[in-house]
Amino acid sequence: MIHKKPAGVQRPHPGYVYEIAEFDENAKYLIGWPGYRTSQNKSGLGYIETQAEFAHMRGLFLVWLVTGKFRTHNAIYLLGMIILGVLWGGLPMVMIVSEIIANPNWYILGLLFTGFPIVAGGILLLINAFLSIIDWNGKTITGD
Repeated sequence: MIHKKPAGVQRPHPGYVYEIAEFDENAKYLIGWPGYRTSQNKSGLGYIETQAEFAHMRGLFLVWLVTGKFRTHNAIYLLGMIILGVLWGGLPMVMIVSEIIANPNWYILGLLFTGFPIVAGGILLLINAFLSIIDWNGKTITGD
């Protein structure tokens, strides 16, 4: 039995038809931009590119959090945001304010500045959860 060569060039797999670099100018050139790791038939397994994309997404998460655009309609995610917001932001603020009222010493300001990033993140989560509840039909980060 003689095997024949294919008559023409085989079409690529449908997964390779969509090339992100053809549709998004940033994806081709910016390391860390979503789509860079897999553009132009890259494997997507490069450690530096993976970490850069992860850092880009963390930065985008922080921007959404600060600007009040970190919204969700999923009740489980909303409950998680509220629980983390209370644990990270609400309880530490209540304890710090009660300590300032009970013992007005200057050492508590060191504790306030040390825990400020976590407390600020928790308060921002609570604000975004509250905004998600108020504007239930609004746009979310997932687009639903």
